Amino acid sequence: MAQTKDQQVKAIVIGMALGVLAQGVESVTSAKMSVELAFNHAWQSWPQARHFPTIKGHDPGNLFWIGLGKSERRSGACAAWDRGRWCVPYITYDDWTVEDALDLHADSDVTAQDWIELGRLFVEHFKPEEVQRSQ
Repeated sequence: MAQTKDQQVKAIVIGMALGVLAQGVESVTSAKMSVELAFNHAWQSWPQARHFPTIKGHDPGNLFWIGLGKSERRSGACAAWDRGRWCVPYITYDDWTVEDALDLHADSDVTAQDWIELGRLFVEHFKPEEVQRSQ
């Protein structure tokens, strides 16, 4: 059964959180325009975007921004975002690693490596001062 637009956005928000964490990044700026532009850059460059046909149009970054804001309140997801002064991705399950969560979130269409690549494309678009890396 095909996923709804909301289900696709949720999957992308979770996958992006995991992909960003896999880059050794603790947080990115919470400036809406910067986040949307970085997402649009990553989305246009990511071959697996074709598996999410409802995420299209002139500004898919806005859909991501909205989903990012909802992610903290969702239950049952292995990863989410806290959007405050910074956008902070985190694993929701106690004692789980990024690799554990990636294995759970990956499927036959979008692998763990694919999510890591999406996170890399997203992070590379930010200015250095817009990214906080793990020490």
